Amino acid sequence: MKVLHQLRETAMEQPDAPALVHNLEPLSYREFHLAISGMRRSLAARIAPGRGIAAMLIHDIKTGWIADLALRSLGLDTVALQNASDLAALDGMELKAVITAGAEGDHDLTLAGATRDIVVGPDDWADGAFDPVPDTASGGHILLTSATTGRPKLIMIDTQAEQADRHSPAQLYASIPGLLPVEDGRGVANLLGFGLWTAIGYSPPIRTWGRGGAIITHQGPDAARSLDVPGITHLVAIPAYLAWLLSGQAGAVRYNERLQLLVGGGALSAALFARAKEQLTPHVATLLGSSETGIWALTPIATDEDLRWHRIHPDRVLEVVDDDHRPLPPGQLGRIRLRQDNGVTGYLNDPVATAEFFFDDCFYPGDLGVLDGRGRLALSGRITDLLNWQGHKIPAAPLEEALQRALGLEGVCALSEVGPGAGEELHVVLETSAPLDQATLREAARAHIAGFTGVQFHFMPILPRNHMGKIERLKLKRQLAGG
Repeated sequence: MKVLHQLRETAMEQPDAPALVHNLEPLSYREFHLAISGMRRSLAARIAPGRGIAAMLIHDIKTGWIADLALRSLGLDTVALQNASDLAALDGMELKAVITAGAEGDHDLTLAGATRDIVVGPDDWADGAFDPVPDTASGGHILLTSATTGRPKLIMIDTQAEQADRHSPAQLYASIPGLLPVEDGRGVANLLGFGLWTAIGYSPPIRTWGRGGAIITHQGPDAARSLDVPGITHLVAIPAYLAWLLSGQAGAVRYNERLQLLVGGGALSAALFARAKEQLTPHVATLLGSSETGIWALTPIATDEDLRWHRIHPDRVLEVVDDDHRPLPPGQLGRIRLRQDNGVTGYLNDPVATAEFFFDDCFYPGDLGVLDGRGRLALSGRITDLLNWQGHKIPAAPLEEALQRALGLEGVCALSEVGPGAGEELHVVLETSAPLDQATLREAARAHIAGFTGVQFHFMPILPRNHMGKIERLKLKRQLAGG
């Protein structure tokens, strides 16, 4: 595994350089290498090396990374789970063990069948040695998609794909003007709220450690203090976490004019962008990507227009196509597709989903969009987020964004349903702790909603979201149906 060789080289050349700062406690490259070595020795005595899956149900990010890299160096394929129920996604696969952390309490592992539960903790990495990295074939890592369609899909990222990935942060930065440069090319990135069970929480650390940089993670109180770690260059966050951070609930943030903020996983509103520039940093950018493809767009934000139009990375081939897979000219709405070049050609054990999202060496993420002819893309929601308006299918995202701006809210979800009279009714769910007055709602409806036989507004203090902050529409529909 290339990253382990590079990690050991850094441990030899700069043993005291920070590799991981977890809950404000730094772990140097030497300490990290020794911990992985110790964990490998401990696990080798309890689980047979070689191909097979080791599922990790470990909440603590530090423990999770030490276990993950040790397991992969033994030839096992790893997968990080957020909940025990995620084990159902591995049904029918060769699951060798479920790895848990002893201090995190009991887990319901009945879905794992006869697979043994291996409990790990600090004692397992206490006896590490400065050993060479094993030359045996290393395992890969399985990413679980965010399951916005109701079920997770599995993506295998093997060592060849990791090494062949041309879209590392350093390469992405090299050709995007307007981003705050990283002087030594390494950087110290804070991944706020991203665990190993997310693509952003897993892939960027692998690439960062491959070039001697450091990763900051924080899972305890006072998360704002993690922004004060010396040498920090980047903060990566989803909009919901950013709003929470700026609200003061995570502690007081300090303004840092040398910090690059990257916001992904959801749309950044104009109001939240303004707050980030005022409270945190003048350098704000958005990123678009997916677990299957990595990052496709990285856009420095200078004006509100940049919040809508995303700058496609020049190394990525992105097209907007019609239902027959024919490229559409600029200005026309269609399905987004990306040319695949990272070795991912489908989902594990899911030929139906593979046929739906992968076609002709391209990946179709399920998003609708429009190109402007100048290398920019505007998103218009997802295919599954279409609203039926007098027989026409229209994307929900532009309507939701307009209502967000008009009502000053961070969360709006629009759903169309067939009403009692067989006409389409629009249900608009607003994320607010206090209902809005009728006059405000009537004005918003008049300005932004027309053509529906009925419009109903609903109020929720918190919309159901997945771990990436995306609204779970299926769960929301069920909640509305249940009253």
